[in-house]
Amino acid sequence: MNDLRLPSDQHVSVQSHLDELTRRLTAIIILVSILTVIWSFSVGDLLKYSLNQMDPCLSSSPCLTVFSPQEWAGMKWLTAALIGILTAGPYAIMQMYSFAKPGLLPSERKTFVSWMIVIWSSASLSLYLITTKFLPWLYQKGHEMNGELALKPVYDATEMLKISVSISWTLVLILSAISIIILANFTNLIWKGNADWWRIRVYAIMLMMLWIATPTEVPGLFLIMALLAIGSVELFGWKAFSGPIPVAHGLREIYDVDGGIHRILYADCTCCGTSPQIDPLQGMGIVQYDSVCRDIQQQNHLLDQVKKYRISKVVFSGCVVDSFSKDYLKSYEILKCEVVSLNLCYLSSLRTISDNVECRLAMANLTAPWSEISSAERSLEIINENNFTTIYYGNSIPFGLHLQKDETWITNPTNALMKELRKSGFSLIQYSN
Repeated sequence: MNDLRLPSDQHVSVQSHLDELTRRLTAIIILVSILTVIWSFSVGDLLKYSLNQMDPCLSSSPCLTVFSPQEWAGMKWLTAALIGILTAGPYAIMQMYSFAKPGLLPSERKTFVSWMIVIWSSASLSLYLITTKFLPWLYQKGHEMNGELALKPVYDATEMLKISVSISWTLVLILSAISIIILANFTNLIWKGNADWWRIRVYAIMLMMLWIATPTEVPGLFLIMALLAIGSVELFGWKAFSGPIPVAHGLREIYDVDGGIHRILYADCTCCGTSPQIDPLQGMGIVQYDSVCRDIQQQNHLLDQVKKYRISKVVFSGCVVDSFSKDYLKSYEILKCEVVSLNLCYLSSLRTISDNVECRLAMANLTAPWSEISSAERSLEIINENNFTTIYYGNSIPFGLHLQKDETWITNPTNALMKELRKSGFSLIQYSN
């Protein structure tokens, strides 16, 4: 399966995930049920306050009535359940975050928890503003129109509350869709290249939930609300949907000889103080770590950067690629990112007094997307600066190799570099396994 796996992921069955989800949902449902019963004792006072706010003719004589007692009883319990859900919101957020956290990258975790908080806050605020501000104003305007027609209005209290719940739900869905797009833009998760992917998922969920909540008694209302919802999301998300690919860490687009675009990131890991620090090549981004090969959190962060900024190649400073788990390296394959290492930990130990020249040579010898000719030019410049006469080379650093002042080591030199070294008369000694 081509699923992105994090180093913290565990190999568990789908049934285990379902069991955990069931436990967390059960805990939330039990809490909501308890809170619903508690709120049922005082929901009458809350409904009375809301209806007093929405009654358009309270100043003269109340014109609200209940035509169906059973619907009114159902509305009271629905209101108690909604308030119970809002009250249990913080606990539900913690449960959902705990369930989703192991499978999310750092930036996705931040976006997820921020989005859940925004949903809960907007739901509470919209319900209050709609029932105390917007609907009273709307009903008052409608009542004034009835007064001009010399009609004696009588309004159904149950229907008024149903409308307030439907409008609040619609507003919450729209705000939720807008907020996730804005948050994803702030965390560099969305840009022009994946905008359609976000549109499909956000609109599908939003319209499905909107269709469920729209009253069937009003023909055409769903179409109007759907157009309003999509238009609002497009209006607030136009910048995110049309934005360029995000950049960070000094990344620049590097072109190869065929015109292909590459993004190279240098993972400058000190490897617990054993790996020296050198400057990356021009155009490479750089992100620093202490021990990425040992720390799962640092591995997650690096994988997050690769996915977020569409890195095509990661160059490790001292970490040995084989030290990472197969699942972790598989994630880079899924993201179509090449992984190489300069092995600076080993190169820095080739001399008694190290000046990191072999480390600089390893960086200069990088190819793809750079051409072999440009790589050879960079390497020759360093070799001539240090007056080396003997060049050791091979596929891997030989154990016990100790370099003298006029000697150096190059791992896997390019054909172009070897040609220039032979032409210049250097002594070339090959080590093979």
